[in-house]
Amino acid sequence: MYPAFRTAVEALLKNWNALQFAVQQQTGGPQSKEIANWMVGVVEQYFYENEDLDGEEVGDFLVTLMDQELNTEVCDQSEDEIGQHLCQFFKLCSDGNSNQVLEEISRIPSVSLGSFNIQEESAEVSGDVSGMEADVSGLQLNDGNCEEPERELTELEKQQLQDEAEGWTVIRKGNKNR
Repeated sequence: MYPAFRTAVEALLKNWNALQFAVQQQTGGPQSKEIANWMVGVVEQYFYENEDLDGEEVGDFLVTLMDQELNTEVCDQSEDEIGQHLCQFFKLCSDGNSNQVLEEISRIPSVSLGSFNIQEESAEVSGDVSGMEADVSGLQLNDGNCEEPERELTELEKQQLQDEAEGWTVIRKGNKNR
C-alpha cells in the first residue's frame, strides 16, 4: 500500500466537481458525504486488486460508483480525466516516486461549489421534468440520457413543440418516398 496514492485518490475525489456536486445536493441521501469518503478507500483498493488498469476502466468504475451509491449520472467524461490521473499517480507510487505524487497533488486547485448553477425547465402541458439539468460551469450533469448529445432543433421541430405546448396537435403533409 502506498500512503501517497491514498492521498492522491482523496485529493482527486475531493476536487471532482461531479462528486462534490452530488455530495452538496445529497443525491445519496443524508449520508452522501460519508459515501464520498468511503469511495476513497474503495477506489484505492480497486487499484491494488486489479493489474494494468487504464484511465477509461477507472472512469467506468467511478461512474458505476456514482450511479449506484449516489444516484448520479455523470455525462461530461470528467471520470476519464480523473481515471487517467489516478493511473498516473498509481504508477508513480509503484515506481517509488511518491514525492513527485505529493508535489503534483499539492498543485491541484480546490473545487468551488459556489459556481454551481441549477436550472429547471418546466413543461407547462404535461408537467414533464425530463428537461431538468444542472449546468455546472462547463460540467453538465443530466438526469436523463447521456448517450445522445443535444442537437439544434430544426424550424419545423421548434414549431411542432410550440404548437404542442399550446395544446394543438398538428399533422403536416409531407412527401414520403416509399
